[in-house]
Amino acid sequence: MISLLQHAAQHCWQHISQPRQLAAAPECQTLTVQLSLALGEFSLQLNNSLPLNGITALFGRSGCGKTTLLRAIAGLDRHANAQICLNETPWQQGKQFVPVHQRRIGMVFQESSLLPHLSVEQNLLYGFNRLAKQTAVRLQPEQVIRLLELTSLLKLAPQYLSGGQRQRIALGRALLSQPQLLLLDEPLASLDQQSRSEILPFLQRIANTTGIPMLLVSHQLDDVVKLADQLVLMKHGRIHSQGPLQQQLLQPELAALGAMSLLHAKSQGSHNHLLQLSIGQQQLQLPSPQHSVDANYSATSYRLRIQARDVALSLKPLSDCSVSNQLQVSITGIHPAPHPAELLVQLELDRQPLQALLTKQSADRLGLQIGQQVYAQIKAVALD
Repeated sequence: MISLLQHAAQHCWQHISQPRQLAAAPECQTLTVQLSLALGEFSLQLNNSLPLNGITALFGRSGCGKTTLLRAIAGLDRHANAQICLNETPWQQGKQFVPVHQRRIGMVFQESSLLPHLSVEQNLLYGFNRLAKQTAVRLQPEQVIRLLELTSLLKLAPQYLSGGQRQRIALGRALLSQPQLLLLDEPLASLDQQSRSEILPFLQRIANTTGIPMLLVSHQLDDVVKLADQLVLMKHGRIHSQGPLQQQLLQPELAALGAMSLLHAKSQGSHNHLLQLSIGQQQLQLPSPQHSVDANYSATSYRLRIQARDVALSLKPLSDCSVSNQLQVSITGIHPAPHPAELLVQLELDRQPLQALLTKQSADRLGLQIGQQVYAQIKAVALD
């Protein structure tokens, strides 16, 4: 029988930076959770419905209940009087409890937990062959190997892999379990910066190509902004707010962690190693990605992460200035920032929210007011 390595090699000519859709994306799912739990001084009180579409991030400070909630959703922990349903299917309700192996969930944790005595190929196929005999298989091994670029690793033992490579194998194994939901509990937490940068594109790629919704637990806002479509903000054992990531980034609770914005832009080509992008009728540019596998790279659209401290404001366009990105915006809000000398100015750019962190002195000097039209100055090298 042809090995996975040989089979995948036959397809290695296919470039993966713009992957094809492996299957039609399912309709948006809804996860309903009712959970009341007391653990010493900590309590978790939830009665929420979470729309699952793309990547949904569970975000909050350590100890707010993110992992406890994820383990309950997975069925790893059973709590009295809890109710957990995916769409109309109850996973826990009254005396009914669906065990973890029957919930069709793929799970990836901080540690990859690969079996050390098996090769990468054997780890990937662990449980797959038996599953394929019992149920319809949507994702085939060769598809997952191409998706996660695993061909060159298949014959290796886990001890010869980097942290990022081990997490890619764990993701592949989770995908081959044919999940209807992926649960990711701090999958980047144990990785160094280089390995984190390597794994981020693959998480985005999985979301774009498989249509499988993901629930991602993280306390790193940078990772959330690079990946998530929806954000669920948890605080003291409760869901404080939830919604599309762009709007959730306006929450005051996030300003203390480093206020930032997410903009969606369309590609207009490139010139002199600079991407030419548009937001509505306005143009901006930034350095081209050095590698096409970059998580934010696409032939047609980009998601741009912008730190509020990297946005300056002016009352008119500046001609004698090195900043080339000067975008007309309107002021929608002015709020106190964590530092008493600063203000967080909320802006609108073609119906997308943008934030700028200024000193009060600068805001007073410009006479900034809600509804005013101003120009956002954003250095090209500050766009990520």
